[in-house]
Amino acid sequence: MLKLRLKLDEIIKEQNISQNKLAQIIEVRQATLSDMCRNARTEINIPIIEKIANHFGIKDISNLIELVDIKEENQ
Repeated sequence: MLKLRLKLDEIIKEQNISQNKLAQIIEVRQATLSDMCRNARTEINIPIIEKIANHFGIKDISNLIELVDIKEENQ
């Protein structure tokens, strides 16, 4: 079974920015970003995804979102 996964935690680490700082810059609650980093959200807020993509200059959505096999993720 496939599951949608955000790569936000990886991107934040690569860009050396804190969740708090990113939340301030894109005007989103830090708790929201934290949930997104942990893939704890069941819904995607498109305007937030757009803000994140714009901030990091992401033009290919596969750099931010991927489909993973749940079996592989749990190994």
